[in-house]
Amino acid sequence: MNINSVIVFGKIRLVTDEELTRKICTKLVQKFTDDEEYLEKELTNALPRVQCLELEIEHMTGKLVNES
Repeated sequence: MNINSVIVFGKIRLVTDEELTRKICTKLVQKFTDDEEYLEKELTNALPRVQCLELEIEHMTGKLVNES
């Protein structure tokens, strides 16, 4: 059994810039589909209700456990 674990500490803030929110959502949706028509339809419909959070990482730890 392999276990990967990462813990992140930092400060989180609400992204208030609408253009940055659109950019973030576009990148996220493009990971799952390349349908531009779908993307634009969903952004137009849902973007006013979307809240994006940005995490400023201050400290991060991780481990990998390999058990046979």
